[in-house]
Amino acid sequence: MKRRIYLAILLSFLTIYSIGAPAEEQTERRSQRVEANLLYESLSPHDIYGSWTNILLTYYTSPKSGLTWFFQLGGFSRKIGDALLGVGGAYKDWGERFYTYTALAAGSDSAYLPQVRFDNDFNIKFGDKRNIVLTLGVTYVNYHNAHEDLILSSGITLYLPSLVTTYRIFRNKSDPGSITSFSHLLDAAYGKEGWQWTNLTFSFGNQAYLADYLAKPEEVNQNSLYLVVKHRRWIKKGWGILGDISYFELEDGYKKFGLSLGFFKEF
Repeated sequence: MKRRIYLAILLSFLTIYSIGAPAEEQTERRSQRVEANLLYESLSPHDIYGSWTNILLTYYTSPKSGLTWFFQLGGFSRKIGDALLGVGGAYKDWGERFYTYTALAAGSDSAYLPQVRFDNDFNIKFGDKRNIVLTLGVTYVNYHNAHEDLILSSGITLYLPSLVTTYRIFRNKSDPGSITSFSHLLDAAYGKEGWQWTNLTFSFGNQAYLADYLAKPEEVNQNSLYLVVKHRRWIKKGWGILGDISYFELEDGYKKFGLSLGFFKEF
């Protein structure tokens, strides 16, 4: 049981709050945007994990063309305690065919949030219309205990009229123990800015780490899958609603059903 709880909190940040650039964020936006989002998740077996609640507040600002800063504050409530997470980062165009995504996160002392997390994606555009994007990414996560993760990733995104498709593969090395695991992500987004975006995301793979809390440390390696449908709708010019429905399953661990609702305002 302790192993299942440990893996649940180890995965919670990576599966619930995934720092990254969704397809819709790469399109043109107004100079500023604020978002508020409330997430509720019910886990099974419920007597072990209970329900999880998250509140996320995000602010985007684009002081000039080709540069967008964002700042996020998240409040997390779990059966094992509450915590806060702060995130800051930027999307930056360095030329017509190259842009980056960078983020730095810090969480309060808890079993399920990182002490520090750093993400950086390098994106290169190909094709006559520059609508094919190759991504190379690196992520470093340092937890409040002795564990840390180094994640290397690569992927490709295709931008078509009203449709954006993405595939990405992640290689995770967990220390102590230098335990390696892989996961995959597939995403399709339909819509355009000012109208609506609907995303279908499917992620699968395995998460491995060294269970050093045991008298004799051993490697833990379990498969998982994650499915989420996200929707963003502009009600009127400059504002709208957003939400998602999600499902997560960990082999020999737990199942999780999630629902989120929120709103956004552009100005």
